[in-house]
Amino acid sequence: MRKGKHDPAEELRSVPPREFVAARRALAARLAEQGDRDEARRIAKLPRPSPVTWALNRTATARPRELAALADAVDRLRRAQLGQGDLRAATEAYRAAFEPVARAARDALEGAGPRASAARDRRLRSTLLAAVADRTLRADLSAGRLQSEHADPGFAVLSGGPIPAAFLRERPTTPRAAAEAPATVPATNSETRGPEPSQRGDARRAAREARRNAREARRREQAARKAERAAKTAERRVSAMRERLAALEQQSAALRAAAERARADVR
Repeated sequence: MRKGKHDPAEELRSVPPREFVAARRALAARLAEQGDRDEARRIAKLPRPSPVTWALNRTATARPRELAALADAVDRLRRAQLGQGDLRAATEAYRAAFEPVARAARDALEGAGPRASAARDRRLRSTLLAAVADRTLRADLSAGRLQSEHADPGFAVLSGGPIPAAFLRERPTTPRAAAEAPATVPATNSETRGPEPSQRGDARRAAREARRNAREARRREQAARKAERAAKTAERRVSAMRERLAALEQQSAALRAAAERARADVR
């Protein structure tokens, strides 16, 4: 990527997925014509975004305040789980912040043309939830550069289920931070008594949902890899056919020119 200059790849970020390959090819060709072959090769290798990541990136750049409000709500939810605030109010605030962003992303996705489906909507919501819950992914999303879809963190907050403390607690990001972090979070009276039967049932349901999400994420990843391999094979075949067509056109032109010369000689 060029240092200190405009990144040509930015031109592709607003391009809908179904138009991405053609736009990428045109941009790479333009850069090659300008003599920037290294940049042209880099652009030609850029992966096509999935409709879900494209819609989320578009929404994030178009609605930065709403995304920031959602990020704040997630942080508030974490603090509330640690006893630093009203958990019920924090959960309601989170849901209130999440839904407008999810709806806007769904609208962007439908406007781009892919057929609507419940599975696609779940992928969109799961990826949005995972992105705002993770600091690194959150930064990527805020910049409109989220690269791939993600499974949700494995809790049923969207359906009103329990919120595992493992997700809500901040995880140390460096070895030093991990060493300095407290080994446990002080338990409340209810924690020392152990979970109630209903809470155990909720935990089991959340665990089952997390396993289902993980399996679905693996299936999506495998399908995406298979589709990407097929797309690359098709692109190579199309490129070879175009080269062959160009060669045949040149050969045809040469034959026509030779025929014209032969007719001129006969005259």
